[in-house]
Amino acid sequence: MSRPLTRRSVLAASAGLAAAPFVKAYRPQEPRDKVRLAVIGLANRGEANWSQFVNEEVVALCDVDPKHAEKARAKFPGARFYTDMRKLFDEQHGAVDGVVVSTPDHTHAWPVVRALKLGKHVYCEKPLARTVGEVRAVRTAAGASRGVTQMGTQLHAGDNYRRVVEVVRSGALGDVRGVSVWLSSGPPRMRKAAAAPAPGFDLDVWRGPVADDYFAAEPADGESKRAWPHFHWRYWWEYGGGQLGDFGCHYLDLPFWALGLTAPAQVRLDRSVGPPPDPGLNTVPAALRVEYGFAAPKPVTVQWEHGVPGPLVDGIRRRFAGFPNGVLFAGADRYLLADYGKYKLYPKAFADGFRPPEPSIAKSAGHHQEWLGAIRGTDTALCEFGYAADLTETVLLGNVAHRLGGGTFEWDAAKGWFVGRPEADDLLHPPVRKGWELA
Repeated sequence: MSRPLTRRSVLAASAGLAAAPFVKAYRPQEPRDKVRLAVIGLANRGEANWSQFVNEEVVALCDVDPKHAEKARAKFPGARFYTDMRKLFDEQHGAVDGVVVSTPDHTHAWPVVRALKLGKHVYCEKPLARTVGEVRAVRTAAGASRGVTQMGTQLHAGDNYRRVVEVVRSGALGDVRGVSVWLSSGPPRMRKAAAAPAPGFDLDVWRGPVADDYFAAEPADGESKRAWPHFHWRYWWEYGGGQLGDFGCHYLDLPFWALGLTAPAQVRLDRSVGPPPDPGLNTVPAALRVEYGFAAPKPVTVQWEHGVPGPLVDGIRRRFAGFPNGVLFAGADRYLLADYGKYKLYPKAFADGFRPPEPSIAKSAGHHQEWLGAIRGTDTALCEFGYAADLTETVLLGNVAHRLGGGTFEWDAAKGWFVGRPEADDLLHPPVRKGWELA
């Protein structure tokens, strides 16, 4: 008698491949003066990205809001413009070598997977996707593709992060017993509203895979300089991941890189942190504390907090002048504190006698240039989707733990689920609107 298929049995059958690390030998692109690119998402982070590719051949542009596309269209007047990414792929896939994705989180996975299955190179903004299921689909597609990949964690290319990684790896702190990451700000207070998108806005494509009904939102306090749905989508679970989803890949990148982390074995979340949710306001938390327990390569706990003025150090809330946000590596009696652009050592006696190790991580040509160089076979993209998938998945697991009400959760990375918690499955792999499946 055959056993009936359940959601968990299907996930278990596919999760092993998605969770397995992959190492790729990229085949350099055939010699060509310029890489031919399609750019999807053209304003805000989109503009920050396409401005790095002005010396390449941008052949196609896509944005659901034609108004937001005006600057890019003026810069690349020869590029074909679309509001529907599906039509772009149908008509332009043979004309492009690579795809740059700078859309909101909930529409990252669809164009990324489509591009990878077509054998294209892909640069995608962080986080890699909105859900764990999407992250695993991206990772599987990347592992089977010949494309060069890079996630947009631009700080990875900066000198400061590289020097911090070298210090931690040198053993100067001794064994790292814990890492505390904090962000002082919480999300702005938002409430649902009845506003409609601007004329010409392709609402169907903007919704993408999200099965929930469309809604608009507006600030609960004051006015916004950005019209909905630009930017503020990130403060609603339907579309984004709040402060952890927005900043986690940047700050947690540092301990992941320095300590060689992959998947946590345990996720613990304390729901007593911060105010209770207001049912009339945005669904992401104003404050959050989540602990990730890693078993390998060495046991270590990494703690994320936002909406707090400083980290918990041995149970005591500390504030560090000049570091409203940061990453604190704790050794037995030595500490390294870092943010995006600087680092500092404690205590003073240790700092005074410290001599930094010789640089061992080469200076980056720039995060975007690494990707282009890897396409041409002259550089390495260090935030390729194997590394990026581990990092993004860990970030997203913290949000899932919050939405489950907090507590301690054992994570089975091979199977892709929380042990004994089937109620998590619909958060790890939420329903997808018809026509936007990743298969």
